Amino acid sequence: MKKSKKLKVNSDTGIKKPKAIITEDITCVESDTDFKDLSREHIQQCISAIFHLTEEQLKDTNVLFSDGYKPIFMQITCIRVPQVPRRQVRILLPNSLASLEDDIALIVCDLEKGRRKDYEPTVNHYKELLEKCGCTIIKDIIPINQIKTEYDQYELKRKLVESYDHFLVDGRISGHVSHLLGKIFYNKRKVPTSIKMDKKDLKSEIEYALRKTNMRLHSLADTHIIQVANTSMEKKNILDNVIAVCNQLNNVYPGGWSNIRAIRLKTPVGPGFPIYMTLRNKNIVSIPVVKPKRPKAYCNVEGELTTLSSNAKVVVTPEGDVIVKKTSSKKLGNKKRKSKEHKENEKEEESK
Repeated sequence: MKKSKKLKVNSDTGIKKPKAIITEDITCVESDTDFKDLSREHIQQCISAIFHLTEEQLKDTNVLFSDGYKPIFMQITCIRVPQVPRRQVRILLPNSLASLEDDIALIVCDLEKGRRKDYEPTVNHYKELLEKCGCTIIKDIIPINQIKTEYDQYELKRKLVESYDHFLVDGRISGHVSHLLGKIFYNKRKVPTSIKMDKKDLKSEIEYALRKTNMRLHSLADTHIIQVANTSMEKKNILDNVIAVCNQLNNVYPGGWSNIRAIRLKTPVGPGFPIYMTLRNKNIVSIPVVKPKRPKAYCNVEGELTTLSSNAKVVVTPEGDVIVKKTSSKKLGNKKRKSKEHKENEKEEESK
């Protein structure tokens, strides 16, 4: 006989009642694709709670040795872990994360190639170019030759990351610079943003690039983090940035809005304040798969293998794997017959 579950009896009324499920007071949206039901008032309450928490933390620490403001991150938890390659996704914000007090560095290509070449003419050239455009936000200009010679060790790269708040890079060398800088720039979330130096209005191009924030996609866990604001900004601007990111997640995030379980706002040290949560069943959501972009030459190469006694084919994959396929005798006979018929037809045409 199966034992039945015992229910608790209320002492006041004597009526049997099941155990209650306690849930937090969170605004939940059960819409698959519509994210307009997010409560602006609830987001404002979370932002004010973050400001209050940072003020309490600053009282405990020494203000002289602190930056005075902290970054605000958006923590996104997915329902099904996506199968995606590691890559950076850029999201445009209505309000820039950089302030007038932040230190910004611009990485540029060299006018003359070579490690022994002097890079001071390159620095002077780009300083004059920025002065003509009226751009005074950039603090220092770093040629790529300087990175190769002066920042070739890990400790030197670490000092370079801590010296500046934001990094910009010329789009012509953005792919090459990311390999030179290393993982520390990804861990510190200071990956250089590429810009087009040949634009006529270079000032607006730099301001447009500083409005971008990046999100690192991976398939290692169910959580992704993106910076949306900092505590030095006004609350209205932070609210606009949060709503703008939620607006673009439906197209940028793997699986779209239906694959998002929860969204929280948090600082580097402190709890996360939820602004969105859903109880959608994970069996309804399929695992999103994003294939990496490959060049046109990324394909298998086939050819005949004449080293074996029996005729065979060899297939070489782009990863370097070698696969040998043996051809059956029937297929070989059919191929020989076709080749003989083709040769006979060619001889008849030549005789005519």
